[in-house]
Amino acid sequence: MRARRSVAVATAVLAVVAVGAFTVDSVNASRVEADLSTRIRPATSGVTAPSVMIGGGPTARWSGPETLASASIRADGVTRPGLGPVSVEAVATDLHVPGDRSADMTAGSVTVSVHISGDALGPALGMEDVLVGGADDPSLAGGVEHRARVTGTLAGSDTRVSALVDLVVDDRGAHLVPVAAATGPSGVPDQDTDLALRRSALSLSPDVLPLGVAVETLTVRGGTLTARGTGGPGTAPLGELARPDH
Repeated sequence: MRARRSVAVATAVLAVVAVGAFTVDSVNASRVEADLSTRIRPATSGVTAPSVMIGGGPTARWSGPETLASASIRADGVTRPGLGPVSVEAVATDLHVPGDRSADMTAGSVTVSVHISGDALGPALGMEDVLVGGADDPSLAGGVEHRARVTGTLAGSDTRVSALVDLVVDDRGAHLVPVAAATGPSGVPDQDTDLALRRSALSLSPDVLPLGVAVETLTVRGGTLTARGTGGPGTAPLGELARPDH
C-alpha cells in the first residue's frame, strides 16, 4: 500500500515539475517574442506592434547560439512604395538574434509576403473606394487566383471603372495586366471600356517587398492581393522588415 502511495506521490511531483517547466518555457518564449517585436518595429503611437511567434519546443527552439530555429512575423500598417499601408508577413528560419540589441538580426532564409487591400492599392492606381476580388463570380470564388477584378472610382471624379487583370510576374517585375472590362457581377455595366483598361494597368515597385526580396508570385484571395518572395543568406537584416520608406 505504501509502495502505491509512493508511486502516486512521485507521479504527482513529476506532473507538477512538467507543468512548471512548460510554464517557465512559455514565459521565456513570450519574452523572446516581445523582444523580437520591438527590434522589428519599436513602439509606435497608433500602430499595432508586430506579432511574432517562435517555433519549436524547449529543446528545439534554438538551433544554435543566439539562433532561433524559426519565427513567424506579421506587421500591419507598413508603408511600401506607391501604396497605402499594407500588412507584411515573414517566415524566417535560423534567425540569428544577437544579445547586443544594436546588432542586426539575420536569417538563413526568409519568405516575405505583402498583403495589399483595395485601400492600399488605390493610391498606385489613382483611384478611391477600390474593391479587389477574384475574377470569378464572387459567390463562387474563395481559392487563390492569378486573375483579379479591380473596381474603383477615379480620383477627383465620380467615374467608376472595373476591369479584369492578370497578375503577372516576369523578369521585369510584378504587374496588373488588364485583359477585359468587367461588366458582369461586381463590375460596372455601363463604362468606358478603354478607360477602364488603361487605368487598371500597373507595375508594382521593384521594392514592393521589403528586405530587397524580389516578387516571385502575385495572387488574389479574399479581396487581397498578395506578393510573395523568398530570400536566402545575405538578405537585408530583419530589423528592416517594417521600416518606413523614405
